[in-house]
Amino acid sequence: MLRMQDKYPEASDTLTETRRQFLEIGDVLGAARCSQRLGDILRMQAKYPEASHTLTETRRQFLEIGDVHGAAQCSQRLGDILCMQAKYPEASYTLTETRKQFLEIGDVRGAAQCSRSLGNILRMQAKYPEASHTLTEIRRQFLEIGDVLGAAQCSQHLGDILYTQAKYIEASDTLTEARRQFLEIGDVLGAAQCSRSLGDILYMQHKYIEATDTLTEAHRQFLDIGDVLSTAECSERLGYVLCTQGKCAEAFDTWTEARCQFLEIDDVVEAAACSQKLDDVRTQASQSN
Repeated sequence: MLRMQDKYPEASDTLTETRRQFLEIGDVLGAARCSQRLGDILRMQAKYPEASHTLTETRRQFLEIGDVHGAAQCSQRLGDILCMQAKYPEASYTLTETRKQFLEIGDVRGAAQCSRSLGNILRMQAKYPEASHTLTEIRRQFLEIGDVLGAAQCSQHLGDILYTQAKYIEASDTLTEARRQFLEIGDVLGAAQCSRSLGDILYMQHKYIEATDTLTEAHRQFLDIGDVLSTAECSERLGYVLCTQGKCAEAFDTWTEARCQFLEIDDVVEAAACSQKLDDVRTQASQSN
């Protein structure tokens, strides 16, 4: 419950203690399930190396005790991590294989989740027609089996595709509806992700005040749930909004915060991008003086 409420530190402490208790009484399956959830929390916190290590080891444990479903769930999450690391060919292969395993054991929801992730990979590869077709079909399947969360996640990805295609009105409508669905089921992370995208759209529409308010709220939500990567991305976006309005001193502070957060999770590329923006602000300030 703590994990689903995005209370990651409390959830980690509880699961670590529970795993220890399972191991003390020799319940390998119970301990493995705790490890699986701990790996998932690390994934949600963008701690990808630690998450991959935990989930790979847990998958091995599931296979040793003959739990094919548990092993497939670990593989699904490992595929999602590969996607987040922009390792798209490996992610696609892992998720395609895992979808096949879910279908073999009759887990329609698990298979649909893999298809959703595959659709998201197509989006990340800028294959928008294929991604839209896949995600629209998977959303329909989620709705048929009553999975509101899965349907909302598909809507979120579809909204992001519309945004990338500069279809801002349609994107706003889709993301606003997805955010409403996330809030109804108590998914704060999903709602915050939609708010971040809506802030980006407002920025592109030159609605800077609304963009600042929306991104600031999303930043607060990400910070509350301990999502360092998303918090840093919001800080970076807020820097652009502020600088566009000529508030370069505030933007400098915001980009400094973002750089520290990116370095915290070893995202050297984004940290370097923030450093470049900070150098640009310094240069602009020295030239004006």
